[in-house]
Amino acid sequence: MRRQGRRIRGAPLPRGGVPAPVAGRLRRGYGTRRAAPGRSRIPLATKRVTRVIGVLLILGLAAAGVIWWIGAEAQPVTVDEIGDENQTVPRGQLPLFAAKGDAARLYAFAAANADTLRWMPCTCGCARSGHSSNRSCYVKAETDGLVTFTSHAAT
Repeated sequence: MRRQGRRIRGAPLPRGGVPAPVAGRLRRGYGTRRAAPGRSRIPLATKRVTRVIGVLLILGLAAAGVIWWIGAEAQPVTVDEIGDENQTVPRGQLPLFAAKGDAARLYAFAAANADTLRWMPCTCGCARSGHSSNRSCYVKAETDGLVTFTSHAAT
């Protein structure tokens, strides 16, 4: 009778006619090593690095958004001699007094359609305030990239 013993690496014959286990595939008492269903075989260190990179990316985007928000902040609202509020904001933004509802839509239209409103006469009787057209009730002045809105149309 042949003596059964531990398999020596590199031995040409398996023990007792049973194939030798492949390294890393047999765990004593647990059977063969298999991944749990639905779980990936990504190493834990790789998952941690991916999470850290994701968190840093989100924090970086949030910080960039805050910096942009602070840098693009509009000037404060001022009151002119006839009692209208004025605010200078970057082109594409609306003033605080016209940030919601129908007023926001009207002020956005006035800023985008200057040629249309320039030909409409002002009907609120504010010609004595220097208004030359209906657009003057919305936009007081324009410079490079900035628009000064007046609250005359909102009040």
